[in-house]
Amino acid sequence: MTKSWVGLTVVFLIVLGLRLYFAFQTPYYSSDASYLHVRATETILEGKILWQDPLGYGGRTLVMSPLFDAILAFFTLFMPLSLVFKLIPNIFASLLVIPAYLIAHKLSQKNWTALFAAFFASIIPAYFSNTFNHITPLTLAIPIFFFLAYAWLQMPKRAWIITFLSLLLVFVFLHPLSIVFVLSIGVYIILSSLEHLKPTNAEYELGLFSLFFALWAQFLLYKKLILFHGPSVIWQNIPKEMLSAFYSNITIFDAIWQIGLVPLTGGTYALYKTAFKTPQKETQLLLAVTIVSTILLWFKLIDVTTGFILLGITLALLFSQRIILFTNFISETKISKYGPALTVLILLSALSTVVYPAYVETKEQLSHTITQEEITALGTLSQETPEDATIIAPANYGNYITAIAKRKNVIDEYFLLRPRINERYQDITRLYKTTFQTEAVELFDKYEADYIVAPPGHKDIAYGNSQCFTRIHATNIQVYEKNPECKVRVVA
Repeated sequence: MTKSWVGLTVVFLIVLGLRLYFAFQTPYYSSDASYLHVRATETILEGKILWQDPLGYGGRTLVMSPLFDAILAFFTLFMPLSLVFKLIPNIFASLLVIPAYLIAHKLSQKNWTALFAAFFASIIPAYFSNTFNHITPLTLAIPIFFFLAYAWLQMPKRAWIITFLSLLLVFVFLHPLSIVFVLSIGVYIILSSLEHLKPTNAEYELGLFSLFFALWAQFLLYKKLILFHGPSVIWQNIPKEMLSAFYSNITIFDAIWQIGLVPLTGGTYALYKTAFKTPQKETQLLLAVTIVSTILLWFKLIDVTTGFILLGITLALLFSQRIILFTNFISETKISKYGPALTVLILLSALSTVVYPAYVETKEQLSHTITQEEITALGTLSQETPEDATIIAPANYGNYITAIAKRKNVIDEYFLLRPRINERYQDITRLYKTTFQTEAVELFDKYEADYIVAPPGHKDIAYGNSQCFTRIHATNIQVYEKNPECKVRVVA
């Protein structure tokens, strides 16, 4: 057992080392949403919680769990804030290797396949590339999800029931992903009953308790959102154009790329051979997670990234069982003496279908990370513009405005509690497409804006450097100031 934990420690350090290597390629973070958590953590360090945000949308109420940001704030007692943002989320994300190893070991009963599956699951492209340089609760929520899955497999042992309840208490107040987990438990109980695996009374009771506790916790945290948006809160009030764009281009090739060809095919085959033909508790639970994730993705009830992460990790764990099926098959053939070499070949080919996409996606994330040039331009805005200035930027750039320029934005990607969000999103889109000064001035006045930013890679505005709009910064990032004398008046 000692050798197993030594091997697991090595895998953990390799995964963490890879994450930190790429994360420290830049001093900044690879998503706009990360900077919302930067502000939330800094606010907690000031002794407050960012419930009332004076900058987003010109002033808004933020409804989100402060637990993850509070955890990050706690670690500032031991290290600088900038190091906390880089190191701690990556440590959390790397912890996935532990439950992945434990679950894979239960599936395969082999130490080496479990270690391979733990590494495999931790570098799934969707997971690695979307968490290595991001400040997001997913870095902690995903490992807890699979820790809970393993704890469930240990039922009805008393120590594991206590562990399960403790983790669940943290999970439900950390991330809405807890709803996906309890739904998976519900589907697991149904599947087990159909396959005559006879769930224990402890499983029935704990499953029912988990479902109602998770729903109660989500209502407690997000009651205001539920009352404001109703059932559409599931889609987070995302503008229709954005929501359609998120899902319209999803193909089987995207799934293969984000999950990996071998985990997708091998994990699916293992499900077919074990969950349907020789059902076990472990495979039924992973099948339940797969079914729930697929259904939620199909009906657009979960974001694409999270859906691919859950599917990728689950299928990577099931792939460990596929390896055992393969080695057992080879051992019964005339080429059994080549079994070890063939197994190594399969493992290397499987690894290549995950490592290469993960590397490409990670480099893509780094290439789209905010640059020093942008930081300088936004820092200049914070110094040279009035404190009450409002700056227009694309929705996926809005949190850079509030966190770095420290000025009000007109829109960002936190859409909840915003009335007429489709109209606002379309107005901002029009501002970047229109060629007419009058239309631009009218929209500026509608949102009481003073400046507009055209980020790198974004088309420059056609009405810039005109009578009403003066360019005040011109590099890869363009910044324009509106002339306050320019007004649109309707003459009868």
